[in-house]
Amino acid sequence: MAGTGGSRSQEAKAEELCIRFVNTMAWRLRRPQEERLPTPEALLRWLGANGLAEEAQLARIAPDRAAELHAAALALREAIYGAFRALIAGAAPAAEDLAVLNARLAGPGAELVPEGGGVAWRPGPAGPPGLLRPIALSAAALLTGPRAGRVRQCQDAQGCGWLFIDESRAQNRRWCSMGDCGNRAKASRHRARLRARA
Repeated sequence: MAGTGGSRSQEAKAEELCIRFVNTMAWRLRRPQEERLPTPEALLRWLGANGLAEEAQLARIAPDRAAELHAAALALREAIYGAFRALIAGAAPAAEDLAVLNARLAGPGAELVPEGGGVAWRPGPAGPPGLLRPIALSAAALLTGPRAGRVRQCQDAQGCGWLFIDESRAQNRRWCSMGDCGNRAKASRHRARLRARA
């Protein structure tokens, strides 16, 4: 959920990169929403925390380039959100959302490099804009893959609105996190039953 519960943060780490990125806008279904990437610096911290670049690489990005990257990132995030919302509603994504996504897929990108016995992303020769390409690739893979129909939006009554992938057997999960939004909904129903009895 859009809160900061411990169970939610562990579940978030298991989500697809593009879903984690979309969920940097909290409380999507109410006003005011909560922007979790309000500045270029916040975006750079998020990119580093999600393994898209090393701290030293991010520190070398000039402020004007960071501001451009921030604007492009927010546009990409909203385009990905719009594409998934359309699929959730049973509609085709809007052409303008796909155009934003396609621009990130076709443009200069990041590259994979060996790191500590594994693999990591590094901005490609084109610099900071390439940092967004792994997010676009994650979105494209999810949008076109077998789990596209499993993407849901949290039905929390307070307006969480985070996206998640429903991996439940019955495909009937309603909340982004049982530990936060689900528990809040159950507690609310319990209080309503107690009031009805009184």
